Amino acid sequence: MQKTTRKPVNSFFKKIFVEAGTQVANYAIIFLISILIGALVIFLSGKDPIAAYKALWIGAFGNGLKFADTLDRSTVMILAGVAGALAFRTNVTNLGLEGQLYMGAFAAAWVGFSIHGLPSYVHIPLCLIAGCLGGAIWTLPVIYLKLRWNITELVTTLMMNYIGIRFTEYLIAFPFKDPTATLAGSPVLDASARLPKLMQGSTLNIGFIIAIAVAIFVYWFLFKSKTGYEMRMVGLNKDFAAASGIPVNRSYILAMTMSGAIVGLGGAIMITGFFGRFLGSFSSGYGWDGMMIALLAQNHPLGVLPASLFYGALANGALAMQSATGVPQTAVVMVKGSIMFFVTVTVFVPYIRRRLEKWVA
Repeated sequence: MQKTTRKPVNSFFKKIFVEAGTQVANYAIIFLISILIGALVIFLSGKDPIAAYKALWIGAFGNGLKFADTLDRSTVMILAGVAGALAFRTNVTNLGLEGQLYMGAFAAAWVGFSIHGLPSYVHIPLCLIAGCLGGAIWTLPVIYLKLRWNITELVTTLMMNYIGIRFTEYLIAFPFKDPTATLAGSPVLDASARLPKLMQGSTLNIGFIIAIAVAIFVYWFLFKSKTGYEMRMVGLNKDFAAASGIPVNRSYILAMTMSGAIVGLGGAIMITGFFGRFLGSFSSGYGWDGMMIALLAQNHPLGVLPASLFYGALANGALAMQSATGVPQTAVVMVKGSIMFFVTVTVFVPYIRRRLEKWVA
C-alpha cells in the first residue's frame, strides 16, 4: 500500500523539478545568446566587449552604493511588472501602464506640493494613496468603453497612454508650472512628503520595501484568496467562469483598477523618493518595461522580483559602461530586446502550435 501511494508523490515532485530545471536551462540559454548578441554589437562598434561588460557589472554591483542604486532603479520596475503580471494573468490586456504611471505620479506630486503643515507619517501615505487613485482612475474610461460597448482595451489603453502623458505635460506647463524652474515642472514637494532614504549617499528609499511588499501581497491575493482564484479562472476561460457563477465583469473591473493602482504607486514612489517634483518625461518607459518584465516572469508576481533586478542592473550598469568605455547604451537595448524576443518565442510558439493542431484536427 505504501508503494502505491509513494509513487504518485515521487512522480509529482520529479515532474516539478524536471519542469523547473528545464525552464531555468531555457532562460540560461536565452540570456547567454542575448549577451553574445550584445557582445557582437559592441565588437562591431570597435569596442572591447569584455571591458564593456565588466564596466556594466561594476556599475551595477561594484560596491554597496552602486548596488543600492540598482535596487532603487528596479523599484518602479517591480511595481510596473507586478501591475502587468496581475493584468495579464487575469487575461486583461492593460497596455496603458505608462499613462497610468504618469497620472499616479502627478496625483502624488499634487498632494505633495499643495498640502502643507502635515507630519511625514501623514503626508507620505496621502501621497502614495493619491498615486494609487490616480493610476486607478485613469483606467475607468477603459473599463466603461469595454463594458458598455465591448471596445477592446488593446486600443483604449494605448490611447489613454498618450492622453495621460500629454495631459500631465499641460498641467506642469500652465496651471501648475513652477515659475522659478528653468524646465517645465511642478513646484517642489514639501519635505514632509519625501520618502526617507535607506542608505546615505544613495537614492534607495523605503519605496523598495513597499514594492516588495506589494509583490508578495499580489501573489497572496491571486493564489491564496477566493477573489484571486476567481480572477484567474476568468483569465483561463471566461465562458466557463461565467457558467460557474463567477462575476466576470467584477473580475475585469478589479483586475484593471488594481493594475492601474499598482503602477500609479510606482509613479508616486518615483516622485516622492527620487525627483521631489513632477517633471515632464520623467519616465524612461518604465510602463513598457513593466510589460516586458511581466512576460519575462511569466506573469508571476514573485517572478517579477528577479526580472526587475536584472532590468535595473542593465539600466544602472549601462550608464557606467558608456562613461567608462564609450559603448553606447543601445548595446544594452540590444541585449534587452534579444531577451524579450527569445522569451516571446518560447511563450507563443507552443501556443501557436497547439492552436494549429486543434485547427487541423
